[in-house]
Amino acid sequence: MNDRLEQAVALLKEKQVSCVIWIEGKEPILSDEIGIKPLMKELRKERHAFEHGVIADKVIGKAAALMAILGGAKAVYGQVLSESAEKILQIYGIEYAYEEKVPYIENRTKTGQCPLEESVVSVDDPEKAFEVLEETIAGLMRKNFQRPAK
Repeated sequence: MNDRLEQAVALLKEKQVSCVIWIEGKEPILSDEIGIKPLMKELRKERHAFEHGVIADKVIGKAAALMAILGGAKAVYGQVLSESAEKILQIYGIEYAYEEKVPYIENRTKTGQCPLEESVVSVDDPEKAFEVLEETIAGLMRKNFQRPAK
């Protein structure tokens, strides 16, 4: 693991955040937001948001891995890493490390696969994945907004 990635992992654990994005020459971005939200937020501002940087996250599934690749990250760490994330990181030659590898990333209710992961199962192109994820996120937001009050 490269030094910057090790430092990002240390920050992730020390500050007990969900994500650390550390770009060379800049202050690290620490986030408590869930899922791929911190990555998407940065990519919406700048497509090469992670150029020459590293990402340390609690969970790296294929969706997060593809967004790291799209943004130009040179290394990625996940406390939990999915098998499909590992495969796509290998295909793109991105350095990665993890503590636990799992077959897939579970949804929040632990009743199946994460919907964002499901949406990119057959997508290997990072730009296409960004589009698919934006559509999926919009659909999930509409669905959640339309839920009847309990």
